[in-house]
This record gives sequence, structure tokens and C-alpha cells, in this order.
Amino acid sequence: MLPFTGLFRRFMPQLLHMIVLPIFFFIFMLIYHPFDAVTYMGGDWFAVHLTIISCIILLSVIIARLLFYFLPIRLNLAIYIFWDLSEIIFTSLFVALYLWLALHRTEPYFEVVAAAFEYLFLTLVFPYTILALSIRIYEYNDKLSKPEENSMQRMRFYDDRHSLKFVITPESLLYISAEENYINIFYAENGKEKTYVLRSSMKAIEELCIDNGMVRCHRSFYVNPRHIEVLRKDKEGVMYAELDVKESRHVPVSKTYYKILSEKLY
Repeated sequence: MLPFTGLFRRFMPQLLHMIVLPIFFFIFMLIYHPFDAVTYMGGDWFAVHLTIISCIILLSVIIARLLFYFLPIRLNLAIYIFWDLSEIIFTSLFVALYLWLALHRTEPYFEVVAAAFEYLFLTLVFPYTILALSIRIYEYNDKLSKPEENSMQRMRFYDDRHSLKFVITPESLLYISAEENYINIFYAENGKEKTYVLRSSMKAIEELCIDNGMVRCHRSFYVNPRHIEVLRKDKEGVMYAELDVKESRHVPVSKTYYKILSEKLY
């Protein structure tokens, strides 16, 4: 699947969705009256019902986007599209409930939901697409504007609130360990091992680690094979990796990951 970068998980894109979607729906419906919308939304009271429905969309999108922002989802294109569709369905449930009660619809509630989904989907597919493309274009232009930074790859670590906390080159990274709700990032600086503690999870950094050559060697450890000098087994039969940095701890290697790690050694 095509991966999405952390830019889609920042707060500003979520805020744009909260603002753009209800405003676009209101203006588009008010100007063009597509799909016989005037009749569907109450005839002479069309503008009133449209305003209330736009407010419902606003509240629904705020809820959905805050969940999207805070939940530790591993994002790719399929999941992003699924989330957008789920967001429209979620909004359709509340819009349909309002129309069903306010306009005293005689048809079953879920028929009203289906109609509301059709209206919302056909209208909002445009701003959803434009926002996604705009984020991609912004990201692309941002990379072009920083050629010096892009000349050397960086690993960017975000906390569980998607705030950038730590940046490092893959070559400097030694290993990463997990401990409850935190990860410990061990890196080399001036020949010594140093540590940065980050509130995150192994699942949240999995894609970042794999993309930058890190290898999982244990349920709670990722290690950089560039820094492994030797794999050893102690007297008790426990396997571990010795690194090339002085006073660095021995990184445990489980039987499950031993073969994969040994194939990655230079």
C-alpha cells in the first residue's frame, strides 16, 4: 500500500477538514441546488434546514477528525480512504436523523440515511480530494525548498500527539527499546551511547524503523544492523547483539528474529 506521511496526521490538516467540509457543503448546496436538494431539504425552509445540516456536518467532522488525530493508526492510502468514507457515513447518520425527525419523513430511517449519504458523498468528494492533493503538493514543495536537509536522510520521531520531538540520522541510531507507554531511543554521539525517551509505541514507529534499515530483534527491541559487531550466545543460551559503541548494552535477540537479523548483517 502507498504509505502516507506524518503530515496527514498533523493538527492543521484536521482543522482544515473541520472548516472546509461544512462550508463547502453549505455554499455548494445554496448556489447550485443539486440533486433536487430544495425539495429533499424542506422546500421553503431549505435555507434553514441547510444551515442546521451544515452545523451537524461541522460537529460530526470535529469528532471524527479529533479521533483521527489522537488514535495511533498506521496510515496508508487504503486506510485514509476508508476513514473518509466512514466519516461520511458517520455524518450521514446524524443528518438523516435530523431530516427524519424535523421533516416527519414517512420512509424508514435507514432509507433516509442512504439518501443522506448519497448527497454528502457526491458533494464532499470534491473537497476531500482537493484537501488530500493540497497536502501532498505542500509536502512535495516543502521538500524541494529544503535541498540541504534532504541531502541527508533524517528519521523524525513524533510523540503520541503527533508532535515532532526528535530528529536523527539513521546512521547514528543504535537501537530502540519499548517500556510500557514509552520508547527509549539509543544513539551514538561522540563515540558514546546516549538516550532519548519518547512517549510513543513500537507499533507507531514500526514503519519508520523498517524504512530506515532498522531490524526487529525482539518483541521490545529494534536494532541498527550497521552497528552490530557480533551476535553471541551467553552461558544460559540467551542470544544478544554486541554493538560497536563503547559501554553500549547488549541488545537481546529472540529466536523468532535471529535468522532475519543475521541475514541483514554486513
